[in-house]
Amino acid sequence: MKIAAITPYQKPDYLVETIIEGIYKNGIDLKCSCPGNGAKEKDILSSNEFYQYAKEADYVFALWGKKRGNFPGIDYNLVKKINQPYKTVYLDGSEWTYSGHPEPGQVIEAKSNLSRRKGKEWINKDMLDYCRWYFKRECYPEDTKLGIIPLLFGAVDKNFNEYELLEDKTIDIFCSFGQLNDGLRSEALHICKKLQNEGYNVVTRGNLDYKNFKNYILSSYISIDAWGGGDCCARLWEILANKSCAFTQKYNIEFPYDFTDGKNIVKYNTSKELEDKLRYYLNVKDKCLKIGEEGYKHLIKYHTPKKRVEYILNKINE
Repeated sequence: MKIAAITPYQKPDYLVETIIEGIYKNGIDLKCSCPGNGAKEKDILSSNEFYQYAKEADYVFALWGKKRGNFPGIDYNLVKKINQPYKTVYLDGSEWTYSGHPEPGQVIEAKSNLSRRKGKEWINKDMLDYCRWYFKRECYPEDTKLGIIPLLFGAVDKNFNEYELLEDKTIDIFCSFGQLNDGLRSEALHICKKLQNEGYNVVTRGNLDYKNFKNYILSSYISIDAWGGGDCCARLWEILANKSCAFTQKYNIEFPYDFTDGKNIVKYNTSKELEDKLRYYLNVKDKCLKIGEEGYKHLIKYHTPKKRVEYILNKINE
């Protein structure tokens, strides 16, 4: 099988990285239009070479990327120039709006009105009309009625710690976010600092290098995930990959092969529910260890890059 991937120029994108890694792990021949996101140098073609390859490929994957600063995002003109809509797959990793940029006031409004997490310009209607398949990371139940297929992030290789924990976990809770504007992030941090003041070993440090960040997760009984710009964040997969008990703010988007609350994950809807569940599980740490192990197993079974690409191919061949 041959896949031609129209990728965003160099700008890192977690969904693009997941898909590129998954294509390689499935042994599929891949050629890319742009460098970055795990594309091997030998597989990046010149414009003319890529155009010819795409014409002959089994599928054209058009991978969304945010336009920002010097990063141009995905080249939609190239998608149309190739002119193979019957074999083109659009993979939309956007949040807030189909551009990935929130509307004025949207972030603040979404804190009290969850419907505002979807902007007015939510779906790229041009790509929906043009491409045979449209996958979307932030896919709500009503989006599926348009024929849109949910596609979550997954745990890429770099998310996994290269070391096994050779001693007992030492940290009760790990809670660290890059920004606190969205979801219940600020509320989660407040609760964690409250528990820290009560004597629990809680780590809330930010600006960690990635190796130490993963080590903190690996050493923690509980690690907390909450919505970012989208319900689906990289943090969840980082926690699961490092066998910590993942506390996650319950998604409203579609979640294929979902995790089960109390079995391989812990879900919460409100700050009160988060605090109540934290206090409960801090008293039964053996359950945290079990949930962390089961979460890892479920992740490996359904939510790796290899599994993501298998899922895409199964969907487009239904």
